[in-house]
Amino acid sequence: MKLISRRQALGGVGAAVAAGAGLMPRRARAAGELTVWWTQGFYKAENDAVIAWMADWEKRNNTKVSLTIMNGPDVITKLIAAMQVGDVPDVVHTVTGDRFLVPRAAWNDQLEDVSDVVDSQKAEFMETALTSARLYNVKQKKSSYYTVPTKASSLLLMVWLPLLEEAGFAAADMPGTQDKFYDFFQIVQDKLRSKGKRIFGLGYSMATKEADSGNLFHQFLVAYGGVGIVTPDGKLNIDDPAVRLAATTSLERLTTPFKKGYVPPGAINWGDVDNNNAFFARQIVMTPNATISIAAAQMDKPDLYYKQIITRGIPMGNDGKPVPSVLAISPTIIPKGSKNVDAAKALLRDFIQPANMNAYLKETRARYLPVMTSIVKNDPYWTDPKDPHRPVAVDMGLVKPTVPWWMSYNPAYSAVLSEQIWAQAEANITQNSMTPEQATEEAAKRMKQLFEQYQK
Repeated sequence: MKLISRRQALGGVGAAVAAGAGLMPRRARAAGELTVWWTQGFYKAENDAVIAWMADWEKRNNTKVSLTIMNGPDVITKLIAAMQVGDVPDVVHTVTGDRFLVPRAAWNDQLEDVSDVVDSQKAEFMETALTSARLYNVKQKKSSYYTVPTKASSLLLMVWLPLLEEAGFAAADMPGTQDKFYDFFQIVQDKLRSKGKRIFGLGYSMATKEADSGNLFHQFLVAYGGVGIVTPDGKLNIDDPAVRLAATTSLERLTTPFKKGYVPPGAINWGDVDNNNAFFARQIVMTPNATISIAAAQMDKPDLYYKQIITRGIPMGNDGKPVPSVLAISPTIIPKGSKNVDAAKALLRDFIQPANMNAYLKETRARYLPVMTSIVKNDPYWTDPKDPHRPVAVDMGLVKPTVPWWMSYNPAYSAVLSEQIWAQAEANITQNSMTPEQATEEAAKRMKQLFEQYQK
């Protein structure tokens, strides 16, 4: 098995396809052998869980599985290259593929229709998971299930309780509404700086790469009323005054603390793991994170896990009403050109049986959520009140309202995310002296161009 170190993903699909020119042919596979690519976990337990599950399936089905685990950006760039040269794996699990690749691959008829796999457990899947998995194929002129929903995640907020207490606050002092919550950590930073501590209150990811900056911006966008940026029929709605104001407000609220010194200067270069690392180094008090990975990585250290790290759900809106979580659904796909489609579908049908999915996700320390509500209803592990992290994630992702990512409605939004248009808008404000209104207008122009390319 090959584990590849994390590196920055190539920004656009064209660049990734160009990488295919240097792709070395893979070894010839044995008849009936399944080639599986899987996204590398943040910690060892995640990788061990998939290795164990695949080994068990291999024995039970007498089918060899060649499993390769690689980091998230490499899964995407190597898959696009493999599609380009016509030598694809049989099964691919790509954690951020729902945002950066899969909707466009479905549009271009590059994925197998997996409706029969999804249908085997359709009654179990959450509605948001099904919406995310149902994509449009422009060549076949139909929408269908081109991904198998595998696991879910929503934005959470990780806080160091000892740093709060050092600043003179308790966990109960954290406000419950959007602006007051995030502004509170500027006050915390000021208190810590007055004691000579060089610690930042806010660990915002603001780089024009990978997924974290997009996760944060889009949750802000929803909080400020921009959930309708793409309508369910796939139309870009960026000129709607409410959406435009939400985008501008989100950019202003994210970039102003950075410019005032409440976010580490290096955050403009952070990859998805770097806010975790800054948190572990106690350089930041609070950081948004897409999963409970920060806490789960410390599960073997009870004092940290149970007493020092706080997991908070997203705050209420400024009006005191709940804000829906943008729910990411990690897809597993069968690329068109797979040499073992039937075996690949058999593996996925087995994997998504509720008992199997539950066992797998628990072995990964529950970093990701189930995509089936029955799992958390039937297993108290997920809602154990003694655990300070899992129930919070469950509440955000499976109990309270959620919305799908907008590329479920139109794959053009996948291109928006691949080009890091909103992260670039942030950079235009923090580094190129644009106003939030100018940066929003620049982003809107490019988005309109991209949506013109994806007309049914």
